[in-house]
Amino acid sequence: MNKIRAGLLGLAFTAAFLSRVEAASSPSAGTQYMQARLVSAVDAVGDLDAVQLGVELTMKPGWKTYWRSPGDAGAPPRLDWDGSGNLGDATLSYPAPHLYTLLGLRMEGYSEKVVLPVLAHSKVPGQPMALRLTLDALVCAELCVPQTMALSLDLPSGPATPGIEGQEIARFLATVPGDGRISGFTIAAPTEIAQAGAKPGGRALQIEIDAREPFVSPEVLGETEAGASFGAPIIALSEGGRHASVVLPMAEDTAGSLAGKPLTLTVIDGARSAEFQSVVSGIGVSAAPTRGLPAMLALAVLGGFILNLMPCVLPVLSMKLFSIVKSGGAAPARIRAEFLVTAAGIIVSFLAIATVLIGLKAAGRTVGWGIQFQQPVFIAVMVMVVTLFACNL
Repeated sequence: MNKIRAGLLGLAFTAAFLSRVEAASSPSAGTQYMQARLVSAVDAVGDLDAVQLGVELTMKPGWKTYWRSPGDAGAPPRLDWDGSGNLGDATLSYPAPHLYTLLGLRMEGYSEKVVLPVLAHSKVPGQPMALRLTLDALVCAELCVPQTMALSLDLPSGPATPGIEGQEIARFLATVPGDGRISGFTIAAPTEIAQAGAKPGGRALQIEIDAREPFVSPEVLGETEAGASFGAPIIALSEGGRHASVVLPMAEDTAGSLAGKPLTLTVIDGARSAEFQSVVSGIGVSAAPTRGLPAMLALAVLGGFILNLMPCVLPVLSMKLFSIVKSGGAAPARIRAEFLVTAAGIIVSFLAIATVLIGLKAAGRTVGWGIQFQQPVFIAVMVMVVTLFACNL
């Protein structure tokens, strides 16, 4: 009888424990590449006006997802809270990212597991919260796979008892870059300079950083609202490793000077990190020269020869050659017009593609060439186009 009672008590305890887990966590969603959960640091809302949540992402070994500024490739996660009840603002924080290099591209993000902290403010404190999240993320290894996951979590009214997920949220929340007081980093206002040893007109940011404890392996990441991108930093340590002189190269396609514009700098050194908001000084700015029209045309002709001599293009040229042979005896003006129409079709097609891409970027979308080949709808359309093309042969 005692064994039966002990067993029943154990089952009751287990059921209560599992109900707490369910109350503080949504069911997992995702694919074989990435799983996601929405977790809460408390089991109920209590009288809190804000609840600490976390978006837990677990990646398959070898796969990665991205930071808010993905680097040379990729896309940041996007969170949509439409459909939630009693939810006001939801403030997303990013733990300090890791840096990866693939095929010469620098990327900033996370591997294995990350919890993105979210501070969810309720519209009416003490009332239940119905959290509904649509998460769009990109997970990559040798190829990239877009992920869209629907997560839901209901937090009832009642005492805000700490849940078992709170420790995991707190662990990643501690890695969110602070203002430098804990890490011991201080920074001077960055200066835009002409980068020594770079191509004519190459520009960079000169940044001076001091550390309370010596640097070990520092990294510096730059972000601007102007959309400028930066290369790998060149870092020189001095004063026993407590001072870092950083040259942060700017991409060649950066339009205009960054002088007077706001800049976010993230400094990472192992477990230490800090984030600074600053304004770029314009001292020593070197304007980037523009190439002349003859040089641009020469490069375009060279690029055309390279593309047309590739095996995938040569059969198309043979088709055009056969069409020219068939038009033998036609008036030279007609043949010339056919060539001009072909050239105009190519130019108009590329202008249309460029217009669409510019419109998407202006609308705030992240556009990168190659990602479309991971979209089933795009692949289906391309299969139809290639099939029709083959039938035409």
